[in-house]
Amino acid sequence: MSFLNADRASAREKFNFYNTLAVLLKAVEGHKTTIDLRNESYITGIVNHADGYMNVEMKDCIFTDSRGDSFKFEMFFVQARNIRFVHIPPHVAQRLNLKFVCFYPECIVISDWC
Repeated sequence: MSFLNADRASAREKFNFYNTLAVLLKAVEGHKTTIDLRNESYITGIVNHADGYMNVEMKDCIFTDSRGDSFKFEMFFVQARNIRFVHIPPHVAQRLNLKFVCFYPECIVISDWC
């Protein structure tokens, strides 16, 4: 069984998906999570789609900027280069049998704050 849509994915995207932490983002699809961005802001919502490059599309989310102001969005797209951390919900981490994973610059954090 493949997580990736093989019909639309390029060879590079397939390689990135299976050889980087992008597969963990795919495991979070359909779950509520928090993504910390490089500009000290964060977004909390349901991951709708994650691709092999770690780009993420979220729905029903709240964006909080570095000053603490919150904004609601129905859909939100996050480019991979803007991601600092991805909080993996505990029930997803337990299903994947993960304790803690952190690689720089891509960092996936197991958290109960989602």
